[in-house]
Amino acid sequence: ECVEDPKYCKMMPSNLGENRLMAFRTNKEMPEDAPWAVFLRDPLERLLSGFLDKCYTTDNHYQNHCEPNVVYQPSKFKFDGHLSSDKLRKESVSMLEHITDKDKQYFAAYVDTLPLKWNVHFVPQAIFCDLYRNIDKYDFVGIMGDHFMDDLERMVNHFGGKLPEALNTVFRYKEKLKSGKKNTRNNEEHATHASEKVKKFYTAETVRRGLELLSIDYMLLGLEVPEWARQMLRDDARTDISD
Repeated sequence: ECVEDPKYCKMMPSNLGENRLMAFRTNKEMPEDAPWAVFLRDPLERLLSGFLDKCYTTDNHYQNHCEPNVVYQPSKFKFDGHLSSDKLRKESVSMLEHITDKDKQYFAAYVDTLPLKWNVHFVPQAIFCDLYRNIDKYDFVGIMGDHFMDDLERMVNHFGGKLPEALNTVFRYKEKLKSGKKNTRNNEEHATHASEKVKKFYTAETVRRGLELLSIDYMLLGLEVPEWARQMLRDDARTDISD
């Protein structure tokens, strides 16, 4: 529920060129018999999607979600709770300024520094709502992947009611299924499943590192490592053997 109330809202910059008071209140009391549903996402693709949105795209740097900020946004770093002085801000130099490959090297640097400060956008999905313990209690579990639209249709068929109309308004899943677009979402910037995009940023080494950091999702949520990641590791192994 979006509420325009100064008590709950704060001024946030808008990409639409204006400031708007808005917030989302999500702590509504739910009836005891309310169904449980969750959509999961491939952890490696979610990791890249978060990086692209919070770090790679400078439009969202004002959110300060590309952490640790002292590494990625030193000019905004706070000392003892206060913004650094003008002199300190001018002297602050990003530790990444010498990176020559803004794609693979930048992403690899972020994956390596991620454990220094876990931002909520990158925390393993298994941690949210205690999914690692409660996933079997959910009435519906979908995957935001190659068959996302199919899963939306499966979900509305399962629950019925006003859900079909509501989800179709947001995702237009009916027309997308008819046109054969089974994995297209409204926000194309977050669609990281495309092979060209993962190959642009991932290397075999970052795949291994990502699997180390997010293995809990694969192990406890029953998710499978995507084929593109498996192939990248296989190709790297062949290269090592030939060398």
